[in-house]
Amino acid sequence: MPEFPHLSGALVFTLFETTAVIAAAVAGMILAANKSMDIIGAYALACINAFAGGTVRDLLLDNRPFYWMEHYLLLVVILALCIPFVYSARIFHLASEMHRRSVVIDAIGLALFTMTGTGIALHQGRPLIVAALMGVVTGTMGGVVRDVVVNEVPDLFRPGGLYATASFTGAIVLIAGIQYGMQYPEASALGIVVVVALRLLSLRLGVTVPAPQWAARDRAGEP
Repeated sequence: MPEFPHLSGALVFTLFETTAVIAAAVAGMILAANKSMDIIGAYALACINAFAGGTVRDLLLDNRPFYWMEHYLLLVVILALCIPFVYSARIFHLASEMHRRSVVIDAIGLALFTMTGTGIALHQGRPLIVAALMGVVTGTMGGVVRDVVVNEVPDLFRPGGLYATASFTGAIVLIAGIQYGMQYPEASALGIVVVVALRLLSLRLGVTVPAPQWAARDRAGEP
């Protein structure tokens, strides 16, 4: 189970959480803009994308208060970012262009959420497989809830680059590192590298998990 015997470990954990939340919130705002939502919709979608994964994790682990309630100042920060994003064309185009050009941001967000979710479960003494799955839940469920809200099939359930698989692999690397005596900051850094590398390589090289047999049958035109 991860321990934070030094202040640096706790600071790294907090930095991971905060960075992931802000990155996910901005991605939610961009999707809201693409759907022509107003500021209420943009703020709601930003919060959903940022906090839904952690909320599902907290429900499953019976954590109270929920992360976004305990860290309510992040709600204020997201609102402060949302207002200029919605009403300033310059800021909107800058954020959209950065997001469009850099899949690295999404991959890093997935990795950071995975590391924090796994770390929280380990810190509570949960079984290792449960901790890994909590990392995946934290990393992916925000996008699932977000896509359901805007009436789209979630990326998690569509064929494409490694997503949940990359998250799960990174969680296993974090757990293995801690089991072999590494501190949380070092083990999570290694896990982040693995998640980002798998995600980016899969997108650029077209590597995916094997397609289900019914997908292959449909492509062949078989009944």
